[in-house]
Amino acid sequence: MKKILFIQLMFYTQVFHLLIHAQEFSPIQFGNVWVYEFDNGTRYRAEIIDSAIFIDTIKYFGYGLNYNLQYSRIIRLRDDDFFVIREDTTFPEPQNERKYYKDNARLGDSWQVNFSFGIGIYTIIDTFPTFIFDTLVTGKLLNENFGLVEWDYVWTEEFGKLAMFNWLGEVQHYLRGCVINGKVYGDTTFITVSVEDEFKILDQFYLSQNYPNPFNSSTMINFILPEENNIVLELYNIIGQKIKVLLNGFMPSGKHSFQLIAEELVSGTYFYVLRTPGYTETKKMLLLK
Repeated sequence: MKKILFIQLMFYTQVFHLLIHAQEFSPIQFGNVWVYEFDNGTRYRAEIIDSAIFIDTIKYFGYGLNYNLQYSRIIRLRDDDFFVIREDTTFPEPQNERKYYKDNARLGDSWQVNFSFGIGIYTIIDTFPTFIFDTLVTGKLLNENFGLVEWDYVWTEEFGKLAMFNWLGEVQHYLRGCVINGKVYGDTTFITVSVEDEFKILDQFYLSQNYPNPFNSSTMINFILPEENNIVLELYNIIGQKIKVLLNGFMPSGKHSFQLIAEELVSGTYFYVLRTPGYTETKKMLLLK
């Protein structure tokens, strides 16, 4: 019986960690993107989409997961050099902030986090040079210890978290690619929905977030029309001036893609708008040259 309960505890704790620790990012800057892959082959994408969220006068950055541009969580780098994520009001730490990494952490650095179910001890147990995305970096092995179970993470200052391992040393998720300060590294390919889910949304209008975003030369805009229709796809600058009409005309139902070439555009924030007689949706994009 004890063995069964232990196995159940390991299972639910592992699920908890996959959900919680799949949402920790650095370095924190507007427009940064990370694409991680789980051990089952599925991927998720995170993007910092806001740099000015204030709670109790504290400034946070907001990020969205996958292509949902509503905030999933808010994070910041504190003055004490800890990266933190703001949890709900039940989290038993000051400002309900959970520490998940220390900026420029060194071998032997250790800190404690109080959870409602127990205490987590975090320690940098090893550092090592490694090449990631053809870049020589220092990997930092972070051990998370809850007594019964442990997890390990590899972090770098340049790209953030590279991988998460369970107590058996098995990879739970790892970084496939990222966009850091406007530069693309690795494989940032991301499929927004499964084949099954894709068929589910074919019966409704859908405008996806452009990809990659931020971008520096070209980007793809995808949308779905549930029925044939006249559509207009337009591009606006940050102050609402129309820059150009990207598409204008009759299109059949189904999935459509448009590649925006940025040769004539200057760096900055833009909005693209999809219009039909009964539907309008707007998305934001960031061009970095």
